[in-house]
Amino acid sequence: MTVLESPAPLVKWPPVSDRPLTPEDLYLFRWVDHVRLRPTGDRVAYQVTWADAGTRRNHGRVVVAGTDPGSPAIELRSDVKRDHSPEWSPDGSRIAVLSQLGARDQLFAVGADGRDATRLTDIPDGVLAARWSPDGRRLAFAARVVGDPDAVVDDPRPPDGEDQSRRPPVARIVRSLSYKRDGVGYLDGRHTHLFVVEADGGEPCQLTDGAWSIGGFSWSPDGRSIAVIGDSEPDADLRRTTRLYVTDVAGLSRRPVAEGLEMTTPAWSPRGDLIAFLAPIGERAGAHERVWVVPAAGGEPRCLTERLDRSAGGSVMTDMRATASARLEWSDDGDRLYFQTSGPGVAELHAVDLKGVVAVELARERSSIYDFDVRNGRIAACVTEPTCPGAVILADGGRQYRLTDANPWLCDRLVAAPERHVFAASDGLEIEGWVLKPPGFDPARKHPLVMQIHGGPHGQYGWAFFHEFQVLAGMGFLVVYTNPRGSDGYGESFKQACVRDWGGSDYQDLMTALDQFIDRTGFVDEARMGVAGGSYGGFMTNWVVGQTDRFAAAVSMRSISNLVSEFAQHDVVLWGEQEIGPPPWPDPDELWRRSPIRYVRDIRTPLLLLHGEADLRCAISQAEELFGALRLLGREVELVRFPGESHELSRNGRPDRRVERLRRIAGWFGKYLLGEAGQTQQETAAVAP
Repeated sequence: MTVLESPAPLVKWPPVSDRPLTPEDLYLFRWVDHVRLRPTGDRVAYQVTWADAGTRRNHGRVVVAGTDPGSPAIELRSDVKRDHSPEWSPDGSRIAVLSQLGARDQLFAVGADGRDATRLTDIPDGVLAARWSPDGRRLAFAARVVGDPDAVVDDPRPPDGEDQSRRPPVARIVRSLSYKRDGVGYLDGRHTHLFVVEADGGEPCQLTDGAWSIGGFSWSPDGRSIAVIGDSEPDADLRRTTRLYVTDVAGLSRRPVAEGLEMTTPAWSPRGDLIAFLAPIGERAGAHERVWVVPAAGGEPRCLTERLDRSAGGSVMTDMRATASARLEWSDDGDRLYFQTSGPGVAELHAVDLKGVVAVELARERSSIYDFDVRNGRIAACVTEPTCPGAVILADGGRQYRLTDANPWLCDRLVAAPERHVFAASDGLEIEGWVLKPPGFDPARKHPLVMQIHGGPHGQYGWAFFHEFQVLAGMGFLVVYTNPRGSDGYGESFKQACVRDWGGSDYQDLMTALDQFIDRTGFVDEARMGVAGGSYGGFMTNWVVGQTDRFAAAVSMRSISNLVSEFAQHDVVLWGEQEIGPPPWPDPDELWRRSPIRYVRDIRTPLLLLHGEADLRCAISQAEELFGALRLLGREVELVRFPGESHELSRNGRPDRRVERLRRIAGWFGKYLLGEAGQTQQETAAVAP
């Protein structure tokens, strides 16, 4: 089945309102995600999440609806703080959900009509993911439990209540690089392991243990075994490669099936003879994720998408949700595999058969697919567009139906639609980019501009909704965002072109694109330009202001300033060695030469640094180093720290902190690029509750 029609946009255009989006509108959004079709294909379950201003928490429900246009939708349960991650039982009569109880998620099995909810777990640190057995009698789930009791000295006092997280230990003993994970925190001797529990209740059985963690898992079609990915060998923290194991459901035996690749996302074939997974070819930074299969009995893995110059997974960035794990799903008869792919500014759905023949299964013009499911020839997908945060659509026999309208209030806002541009790099490469224009845009006038730089560096901007960009456009800014070399979506060689060259040709791409946009349009006020970015984009923002004074203001988020000091601090040390260069001992020159802080004396642009205090991907010390240096030099600089927030602050942080972050960005650019009008917004941000 190939669906290639160009359906109507998810949001009506042009808008009927001139009311711009604001940071506080975060509380109005409803985010749809994790769509799953009932095995018969006639009903769909998905999660709806929202930020609550009163509790300062994210809440959510699982919704069940028919797959015909206009079918009624019901909330599975309304008496919980947050239900999410629905999975249908094989007979379609029940749905497994994760329910937030206090500070933790526990596993429930609920009737498809919302009745007869059975709690299946009481795991101290909660449940991470669950899958039904093929006969529907059991569920396998992953949970973080003590796997290395020697790595932590625990505080014997339990939390004071269910709403509190586990107390920090008296001491942490660290012997491995894998002792922390951004968004999770310090693991404290705990590792992710596999369990099985009866679907009607009972004591869970732990199938794996020890000082190692599993990744994804998948049932065998006969229900006797489960495929898991991990590495139980000593010194696994010194390898990026993983191993594929098969364990029996009694947990009595575990045998290796494949190794030597950086494997994720196992999927056991319905025929039982093959196990599929995702992995790049070799250990190279920026290499595409590809689809592989290996005999379930063990043998040589075979890459099915070696000739497809696209990465398996959706890399289009947005601030509406955290980056989801890639999905890999077999067809019902086991003759092909479905997976997302990253194209130029888009994420689409492809399928590959066992001979390596790839076909497009679902591609919407100017849209990005961020989740999907396939049953009985039907495809359900979560899709975002630049004017829509996300919707569930159904594709069936060449037709597409929209099943959700979660954000009708956006019809009362001025949502800017992007205008696409293509720029020419100095060596002939094409650089794709977009611009959002402000309300009342007049091409005969000069307008202030903010250039945004994405993270990764192997992510990409594209056809997706971005709240931050809309806020800035609503304030009166041209918002320009591009995909310089290093971005995903344009082939593997383009994606790898910035490896060990951060601040080199990628920086030139950004400046060249900006220059060409200014020259070809003539309506940019070059005296009022700003630059902003997060993660690698924060690194690049720091780099930009150390190389040029052309920007009047800059905002650097969750950034890196010193590649030497950052090298071994973050939670992905081995990735960093491949991406940015060799360790700085005994010779730090390569990393120091490309460290923004080396050029700190040349930074004269007013700089706002935003950073989560619990960011374990880009340590907050990186912002502290740059702030301290600039302050000592007497430059305009401000550091805003967000307690308890990880690298994912902008996407799934505490709601009031997400709003405050947007206020600070708007206020900084308002102050330095809009003058008195912007100063009012800066003052509002400073006193916001």
